[in-house]
This record gives sequence, structure tokens and C-alpha cells, in this order.
Amino acid sequence: MKRSTKLSQLCLLASLTLLMAACSGVPGGSSGATSGSGSGSGSGSGSGSGSGSGGGSTTFSIGGSVIGLNSGGSMVLEDNGAGDLTVSANGTFTFKALATGYAVTVKTQPTGQTCSVSNATGTATAAVTNVQVVCGNVFDIGGSVTGLIGSGLVLEDNGGDDFKVSGTGNVSFTFATPLVTGATYTVTVKTQPTIPTQTCSVVGGTGTVAGNVTNIGVVCSQPQFTIGGSVVGLVPTAGDTLELQNNAGDDLFVTGDVPFTFSHTVTNQGIYLVSIFLPPTSQPQPCNEFFYTGIATTNVSNVLVDCQHNDWNWVSWYLTQSNAAGNYSAVTTPLFPPHQIAPTNFGIPGGRDFSAAWTDKVGRKWLFGGQGYPYAAPTGKQVTGLLNDLWVFDESEGGWVPANLPTFVNLAGFWQDDYTPLEFENLSGAYGTLHSAGGAPGSRWGSSTWTDAAGNLWMFGGQGYDASNLDFTLLNDIWEWIPAGPDPNGAGTFTGQWVWQGGASTGNQPGVYGTKGVGSTTNLPGGRWAAATFTDNAGNVWLFGGQGVDSAGTTGILADLWKYNIASGQWTWVSGSNLASPNGVYGTQGTAAAANVPGGRQAAVIWVDTTGTVWLFGGFGFDSVGTGPAPGVGAVLNDLWKFSGGQWTWVSGSDLADQNGVYGTQTQAAATNVPGCRWGAVGWTDISNNLWFYGGWGLGSVTTHPNGFLDDVWEYQASSQQWIWWKGSSDVNQNGQYLTNGIPFVKNVAGARRGAAIWQPDANDYVWIFGGEGYDATNGVAPGYLDDLWTYLPFP
Repeated sequence: MKRSTKLSQLCLLASLTLLMAACSGVPGGSSGATSGSGSGSGSGSGSGSGSGSGGGSTTFSIGGSVIGLNSGGSMVLEDNGAGDLTVSANGTFTFKALATGYAVTVKTQPTGQTCSVSNATGTATAAVTNVQVVCGNVFDIGGSVTGLIGSGLVLEDNGGDDFKVSGTGNVSFTFATPLVTGATYTVTVKTQPTIPTQTCSVVGGTGTVAGNVTNIGVVCSQPQFTIGGSVVGLVPTAGDTLELQNNAGDDLFVTGDVPFTFSHTVTNQGIYLVSIFLPPTSQPQPCNEFFYTGIATTNVSNVLVDCQHNDWNWVSWYLTQSNAAGNYSAVTTPLFPPHQIAPTNFGIPGGRDFSAAWTDKVGRKWLFGGQGYPYAAPTGKQVTGLLNDLWVFDESEGGWVPANLPTFVNLAGFWQDDYTPLEFENLSGAYGTLHSAGGAPGSRWGSSTWTDAAGNLWMFGGQGYDASNLDFTLLNDIWEWIPAGPDPNGAGTFTGQWVWQGGASTGNQPGVYGTKGVGSTTNLPGGRWAAATFTDNAGNVWLFGGQGVDSAGTTGILADLWKYNIASGQWTWVSGSNLASPNGVYGTQGTAAAANVPGGRQAAVIWVDTTGTVWLFGGFGFDSVGTGPAPGVGAVLNDLWKFSGGQWTWVSGSDLADQNGVYGTQTQAAATNVPGCRWGAVGWTDISNNLWFYGGWGLGSVTTHPNGFLDDVWEYQASSQQWIWWKGSSDVNQNGQYLTNGIPFVKNVAGARRGAAIWQPDANDYVWIFGGEGYDATNGVAPGYLDDLWTYLPFP
């Protein structure tokens, strides 16, 4: 009996515990609709939340709303066939019974009405509140949205029942909750669309329900987009203004290199067309528009007005080619890849470096020799060599013309060689008689050049072939090329001709220095390669160093400064040692001294400004301590020197070799800026006596990267006496970007190279360069000999 009584007590305790747990799971008590089979009335507003029940299961309250029930009417709902709930008014209801799976039905219909249930079944994972019981006639509320572009538009009816509109253009909508006959509706915009931002307005959004409402309109305004961009490359003259227009109106005045935005916007899907109405007055060169037209679907900020300064322009690409029928037609395949052998009949020089270059008195660009590929490639001739072909870039003729090869113009108007003889590499010189026409220089590279007042082209030395066919000798011969023109003897016209004007017909000749500072017709620099050369405004040729032969017949890297007077034909040994491979004597930076002298070097850059000051930068040679892998070998330099008043001054850079560059901020001068060490760069001066150079082989700014080919443009600014990094990369071995042809563009890139041919600024201030050894546009391809022709317009 005691055991049985104890078990009965435990069972009673468990039953009470379960009952308490069940009751505690229904917040709100009996407020709201009544449950069970009783006849209690009231719609109730209580909503139950889920709670745990005995045995570890989870249940949730089930409820929703009633609409359309006639006044005084009553009906009975049930969930899962039980838990009867009597409802006698419109509003919300909640079953007291708790469940996870639910199925709400109408057990007893109200008198005179039929009610139906939507969202009636499901499995609860939270309190259910969306079961809807509709009695009698109810109708949908909806319409359409027009002009929608953005996202996030939300509509609401009677302050609720949100409808999130998806899609764009014309979109229909219907609210989830229908309304009974006689009910009122008010549709409004709860949230306006964004991305882009729009303002949407409701048309016909209020009324009384008498049937399905489908004519509510939501009209979204079309967004307005701004049109703008930036000006680059405009000469920074105070107050200079460029007038722009959009769609032939909406005038905008822009001053300087700045971003701009037109004051009037363009409606979505509207066209924009930006043009230059009045060009700037600060420069003679025109400005070009890029990305200047389109259809506006967002704010436009990429219109580019490019006024050319600090731009590269890839020039040469119209070539000629023979087809199978033997006819000739223009093609547009550029020969910019490295290792490209110029095929027969292509009107362009083959890829090469350290060519000789001149500009004649009518502005034509001349090119001779170099190390690379010939004009015509004989069968099986797949290796480089030293060249002695002469070319002229004549814009009036449409491009490159071979000047010392047998040629004719075919019926299509293109230049063609007649293959007799083929242009071979590594040819010896044909000297003939001194000062008489009829000869021709041998193949060579690394010569020095100048142009006389008559427009004749002069060339000194280099490494190549002498009269005895001795190859790779260091030459000190002087040649003059007289372009075709009127015969000076009055016998009509004559073709261009070479004249041997001085120096030896055999290579490796020592220098004849004479007395320092005294010119003489017997003085003559020894044979040499890659001397730095520049012609000043007075018609004097300045030459420094190179790999050559000194006064004692020793071959090494030279440090002698020479001046050649074109009119008198005399050389003057001006400064430096007459013996090869001396170290530099730097003294104190910024202070001139008689003992100061740059060390020997080859492939440096030399300039002479309008004051007659000689400037010298970098090259491969000897610093203050003779840095190099072995004695007498040398290393790469970045020292800047000037020679004035008979004395040298170490101006900038390091007195030690193999230094990385400090680039600073592009286009900004700074006292700490300095180019990295390099050789084989090419330089020019501008009208303000600023010193410029491009490229070379050496070191960028990244100390962990190897040395290599460079594509950076630097200026030593006369006014601030500081360096400015203008263009190109601060790293080595960068590929070119050939984006536009014949139009300067700020994003064009002349790839990294050294040994390019250069022509000094022309009448319109454009600098011209050709070829060199370096990188083309193909990423991952090894460097090679280039044959691309570029112009660059520096800031004055």
C-alpha cells in the first residue's frame, strides 16, 4: 500500500507540473477570443509566444486576422480539428492551444456569410500571425509603377501592408491584404528608391472599395546626371581658360589642370557630347577630347580633355607590304615587337639601338645605322648586326623613306627597294678621297652627330667597320651627309651623298689632344663609342667621354671634354684627362673648384643651356672611389655636373655608383628627388633651360628589384634647381602601352629602353625618339630591339 500510494503521489505531482508548464506558455491569459467549446465571445487582441512544454517539445501560438465579418455575426474557427475559437468581430485572433504544425479551418460559418482562410497551414518556427479569414466580398488594391530605375521602393496602404517593389521600368503591384466593399484605401510611398536616387509620387492613391482597384499609379521621376571630367596637360599659365560645351551649349570655362562639371544635368538615358569651344591661349598645341560622348545612365566623371603636355604619341604605323599578286597596299600592322626583322618592302627601319640621328633645316628626321636589324632581311638572316642604312622620316612623303638604298615609287605610290644590292649588315666603309663625295661610312653604332647651318648632317666615330673591314673597331672618322637638293654647281639637282671629311679610315686610333683650351686643325678625339654629345646655340659641338682610345693608345672609359667648332672645323680639348678610366674628383657639392672633374663614363647625357653652361648626368663609368666588380671596370652613375667658367661643379646625385632613385611625387619638384643611376638615357633642353631625359638602363626606386630598363621622364628644373619625376614608372622593365596612334594621349607609355635615337624639340616643342633596346607591349616577352617612333611634349 505504501509503495502504491507513493507512486500515485508522484504521478499527481507530474501532472500538476505539466499543467503549470502548459498554462505558463500562453501569455495574455484568456483575454482575446475564447477557446474550447464554450460560447464566449470577443475578438481578442492577445498574441501568444512560444514556450517549452513538458517532455522538451516546443510550441508556438497560432493567430491572424478576420476581415469582412458582418456586424453581429459570429463564427467558429478551429486548429488541427480542435481548439474551437469563437470569433464575433473583425480584428485579430489567437488560438490558446499551442502547436508547431497548424491547419486553421472555419468550423461554423456566420449566418448569411461564407468565410475562407488563407495562409491556413504550415509548420510554425515562431508565433504565427498571418492567418487571414476573409468573409463576404473583398477586393485587391493595386496598380502600376512607371519610370522606376533605382532599387528599394516600398509602398504602403492605409499606413501598413508594405509592398516592396522589385524590377525596373513599368512594374505592377498588388497589396497582400484585400479590402471589403466600402472600405477606404490610401496608398503612399514609404521608402523612395536609390541607386540612383528617384522621387516617386502616387496618382489616384485614395478611394472607397467597390471592386478590385487596379488603376493606382506611381510615377517615378527620371534622375538627372552630372557630366564632367578633368583637364590634363594644360600649360599652367595663371588665368588661362579653356571653354568647353556639352551638347553644343551649357558653356563651361575651365582654368588649369582641374576637374570640371557642367552646371546643367542630363536626364537618364540622355546623350552627352563634350567639345572644346575655345582652345587655351597658353600653348600653340591643341587639346584633344577622350571619352567625350555617350548615354548617361549615371553621373559621368571620366571625360578627358588632354592638352598633350606630358603625353607620349605613338607616330609610325602606316607600312607597305607586298601581297601574293605582287601589288602593294597599305597595312596597319605596327612593327613594335622586339626582335622584329623588318621584312622586304616595309617602309620602316628595322629595330635597333644606339643609332645616329639628326634633324635637317626643313625639319625632317634622319636615322643612320645602329645595332639591330636591316631594312631588307635576306633569307636566313635572322641575327642582328651593325647597320649602315640611312633613313629619313618625311611627313610630306607619309613616313619613313630609305635614303641611301636604291628605291623607286611604285604605281600605288609606295616606296619600294629594287633589291640590288640587298642591304646587308656589317659592311666596311668605302672612304674614297678625303673631302670628296662618293664614299660611304661602314656599319656602326654609338656615333656622335650634329647638323650644320646649311642643313647637312655630320657624324663622328662610333664602334663598327673601318675601310679594312676590321670589325667592331673604335672609329674617329668624320662624315658629312649632304641631302638631295639643288646642285651647288648649277647642274640641276643631285641625289644625297656622303663625304669623308676627316679622321682615320682605320679604327682604334689614339686621340690627338694638343694643348688644353687651344683649338687646332690637328686635334682629334680618339676612336670612341657612346660619347655624350650636344650642339649649343652658337653652333659648337660638345663631346664628353665614351668607351675609347686615349692619347697613349689605351682603350678604356674616357673623361675628356671636347668642343668642336663647326665653322672652323677645329677640335679643342677643354677639360678632363687625356688618359682612360680616371675616377671622379667631386669636391664639395654645389661648389666649383679647379680640381673637380667627373670620372670617365660612357653613354651619359650631356646638355648645353643658352648661357653656354655644360651639364652632364650619369652614364656607366667611375665614381669617386672607382666602384665596380673589378678595378678599371666601372659601375652605373647618377651624378649631375655643370661646367662653367672653366670649372666643374658637382650639383646633384651621389659620388658613389649603383644608387637607387628617390622619385617623390610625380610632377612635383622636391629637394630630395633624384633619379637612379643609369646609362643609355637620352636628353633634351627646353626654352626655359630645363634639362630633361628619358629612360636608360639602371636602377629604379625599389632597392629589392634588380637593375634593368627604365621608362621614366625626369626634368632638372632651372628655377628650383630640383628634380621632377614627370612620367613613367619608378620601377624597371615596364611594358609599353600603344593605345592611340597619331594622337597624344596621357595613358600612352613608351616602354622601358636604353640607346634610343633622339631628335631635339621641333618647332612645336615635340621631342622625337626612335627604337632602342627594351620592352614592347607584350607582357612577359624578353626585351629586344625596337622600331617604334614616338613624340613627347614636355611642359615648358
